Amino acid sequence: MSRLFQSCVAIFTWTLGLGTAFAFQVSDMKTPESIIVDPKTGYYYISNINGHPLKKDNNGFISKLGPNGKLIDLHFISGGKKGVHLHAPKGLTLFENHLYVTDIDTVHRFDKATGKFLGSIDFSLLNAKFLNDIATDNNKIYISDTLGNFIFWIEPKSHYRVGVLAQGLTLGRPNGLVYEIANKRLLVATWKTGKILSVDQKGSILPVFRKKGLKDLEGIDLDQDGNIVFSSFSEGTIFRLKNYEQLEIIKSGLKTPADISVDKNKKLILVPSFDGNQVSSFPLPPTK
Repeated sequence: MSRLFQSCVAIFTWTLGLGTAFAFQVSDMKTPESIIVDPKTGYYYISNINGHPLKKDNNGFISKLGPNGKLIDLHFISGGKKGVHLHAPKGLTLFENHLYVTDIDTVHRFDKATGKFLGSIDFSLLNAKFLNDIATDNNKIYISDTLGNFIFWIEPKSHYRVGVLAQGLTLGRPNGLVYEIANKRLLVATWKTGKILSVDQKGSILPVFRKKGLKDLEGIDLDQDGNIVFSSFSEGTIFRLKNYEQLEIIKSGLKTPADISVDKNKKLILVPSFDGNQVSSFPLPPTK
């Protein structure tokens, strides 16, 4: 048995309903922050900080997995190679055929198929301090600044124009983002206050959910039924919120789950373990 199989990739299969979903675990990551799936191709992308989240050391990288969860390229995109400057990549999103990556005070664009560097958008003039998660409504791209208490936007179709959607302490150190198409609003997982907030197109901030004791919220996504799935970094727990009020624990005992996401086609939760240096997936259980 090869070392790659032993130490890097383990594949397990579960039968869910009429179909089969593949759960995987991939080691050899370096401070992985985010994992997303391309719904069109089934490929997975993982951001690796590879060091301190605020250090500009140009050693961050993006890994790529196949639809079966097997590692295709650990260093699909690497800081310091092929003209790429990538320090501490965090949030990932896809817009058309481009992969967008947050990196401290900058957002980078790459070709999702080849990894070719396409350009950068500098937010330092807007006082960005810690660009974190990133999400899109297929018109604008939204970025959370956790330390600066900002939510910025980019308009790719308007020459990458940028602006501020919302700002202030009410954002509670915004971390994870997902766009809720049904209600035309962003959902925000907050690090400091442990709340889930909504932010509409006018920048109005409203609480969606809060439960006493919740803290250090990280990743957030929607499952195939529109329920909110989110993680608590320090508690090592992934929750699901149904109808904005029914909270259930769907996975606990995890090591620092960071910016999780949902593979809706395969009904899998995708989990980067920040301190565990691995990414994994597991089947999303049916709602109770």
